[in-house]
Amino acid sequence: MRSFGIHLVFILGLFPLLKGQSTLPKESYTFIEWAKNSIQPKSSSALHPFYASLDRLMFKGLGRINVVHFGGSHVQADIISGRLRERLQSFYPGNLGSRGLLFPYSIARTNNPGNYLVKHTGNWGYAKNVQASPAVPLGLTGMAVFTKDSGATVQIAFPANLKINSDFNLVRLYEGEGSEGYRVLFRGDDSIPKPYREFRHPETNIREFFLDSHEESLNLTILPLDSGSSPYVLYGIQLENEDPGITYHSFGVNGASTHSYLKCSLLGSQLAEIKPDLVLFGLGINDAAKGDLDVGAFKSNYRTLIRQVRATNPQAAILLLTNNDSYRPYRIRRRRGYSPNPNGEIVRQAMFELAESEGVAVWDLFEIMGGLGSAKTWEDNGLAQRDKVHFTFKGYRLLGDMLFEALLNDYQQYLKKRFK
Repeated sequence: MRSFGIHLVFILGLFPLLKGQSTLPKESYTFIEWAKNSIQPKSSSALHPFYASLDRLMFKGLGRINVVHFGGSHVQADIISGRLRERLQSFYPGNLGSRGLLFPYSIARTNNPGNYLVKHTGNWGYAKNVQASPAVPLGLTGMAVFTKDSGATVQIAFPANLKINSDFNLVRLYEGEGSEGYRVLFRGDDSIPKPYREFRHPETNIREFFLDSHEESLNLTILPLDSGSSPYVLYGIQLENEDPGITYHSFGVNGASTHSYLKCSLLGSQLAEIKPDLVLFGLGINDAAKGDLDVGAFKSNYRTLIRQVRATNPQAAILLLTNNDSYRPYRIRRRRGYSPNPNGEIVRQAMFELAESEGVAVWDLFEIMGGLGSAKTWEDNGLAQRDKVHFTFKGYRLLGDMLFEALLNDYQQYLKKRFK
């Protein structure tokens, strides 16, 4: 009875959405299909294992939940995913979690999320899953950086105004083969040497630093043990603490399609180290960018990715995010312009077919936006960029809030049925 009472207080007191008090700016953007902002299909139990984990975390204070989000440029910028991370880590008292797995994008000469700062020294090469023939095998993050420079460094810090938990006392480096030929030194704040214990897992090529104190920044120095060593390869840096909560890992590669992530031969083995409770796939916008879309190949690619996730954790909940409405450029003689991309509707339908055959859930962004041609309206209202593919900062933040509310509403329905 006590457990039921806690649930009841939580539902009635801490979830204002049940009372119709949505925090979304519905009156400001009447063109958005707010009524469609939900997890589909309505009767689906695809996310119930994730909600059961939320129950254990929030009502018993037990467990650590891992969320993984894959995508293209929408995710690399980490605005929609960053906002969802912020909301998930703050909507319930004490739900701290860790920052999770990061990639130093700026070392790969591409845009880095604004919620962590990366600096480096030394000469580094890079590989991406959008390249025809990446220079090294790729994994979970879809990218890698590599160097042979002695004394090369990687530094990560967090802005002072960050609203999520960023302290850590465990650092996990996802490294490539040959990393045993390198010594990696860890320093914390202000490059001051810190006491730590180091352990390397040769079977997974993961190196761990167990720190004696919590840090909020790091400085890694790479030192080859032999001048003939193969390059030191880094796939990502995972920052963890012992706090219970939700850790949200997001990996995006500008221009990435479903096929791009199938090039990542280490994805499954590295994902197994995280063992995700919820995986969000935001892939499809780049598959649909060209005129001809091979729907059969698209569904086959997604099916392979879904099954890779389930091989790492059979209980993992999976949520597909449909393409946003988008336009593509055209040129007729001297005239240039943009026209709505009809492939958005085709991808949407394919995702719903996958939901039925694979038992996954869908967040229907295409219909929520207003369907074909709606990206122009979003642009006119300051939510989408001029290319009518990407969103503005305000637009991405709004999408993060909308997805959070859709998940929260679906979770509430799960709780109502459970305690009916």
